[in-house]
Amino acid sequence: MFAAIPYFGLTTTHWQPFGLDVPLDPWAILVALGFIVGMEMTRYRAIRQGLDVRDAVDGVLAIVGSGFVMGHVVTVLAYHPERLATDGIWSLLRLWEGFSSFGGFLGAVLGAVVFFKYIRPRPFWLHADLVAYGFPFGWIFGRMGCASVHDHIGSLTTFPLGMEFPKGYRVEGFDVAGVRHELGLYEALIFLVFAAAWLWLGRQQRKPGFFVGWLAVMYAPIRFGLDFLRNDDLPIRFQDARYYHLTPAQWGCFVMLALGVWVLATTQRGPTAEPAQ
Repeated sequence: MFAAIPYFGLTTTHWQPFGLDVPLDPWAILVALGFIVGMEMTRYRAIRQGLDVRDAVDGVLAIVGSGFVMGHVVTVLAYHPERLATDGIWSLLRLWEGFSSFGGFLGAVLGAVVFFKYIRPRPFWLHADLVAYGFPFGWIFGRMGCASVHDHIGSLTTFPLGMEFPKGYRVEGFDVAGVRHELGLYEALIFLVFAAAWLWLGRQQRKPGFFVGWLAVMYAPIRFGLDFLRNDDLPIRFQDARYYHLTPAQWGCFVMLALGVWVLATTQRGPTAEPAQ
């Protein structure tokens, strides 16, 4: 038998203080922790850059909020359009029912533009870079949340970092036993490398737009490749939608890569002017 990561997973538990029943969802807890960590790293970067911490924190709140809303909208429109046909506008309003990471990225971009250009006008790339700097640190916990509840069970594999789902393991009645790619875990591990690189790169003076551009350029090809590892043997509702053999996220990778190249080409010219401490 080839090596594989033993199965692990978390389930919702219930805390009952003062007779109340409070569900403790591992995905929600880890995502919330990721939000806090990402915001704190953004705040740390703002302090080092001598910028107003309130702008950084308020910007993160606006960007994350916009990202969650758009992430759900894209989930419905691109991944589960049948929900729109069945439930109408309510499928878009039930924000807790599914989240697309690339929809979240789109919402984050829109949120950053609206907040830093219109709500509270500030030097855009300088402040967008603060958020891009904090992002990998938070994303580690977000993807560990996905891994803890196995939101993204991939295809069968002999890859040593695949996870061995035990015999009899079922998802809504369907058997998924065997060694499979655990895509949430993969991204969490990849973003550990991103976070280490960001800490090292952040020690030196960088022009505004540096972290935004490189985050897009580096992540797009990685995500494009990872989406080929999604399962195609489980019932259709456990698979990602595909358009001309590519997932919506893979099509989004082309846009992300192009935007990343554009950001680097337009912001990284000339002498470095960003103050660093």
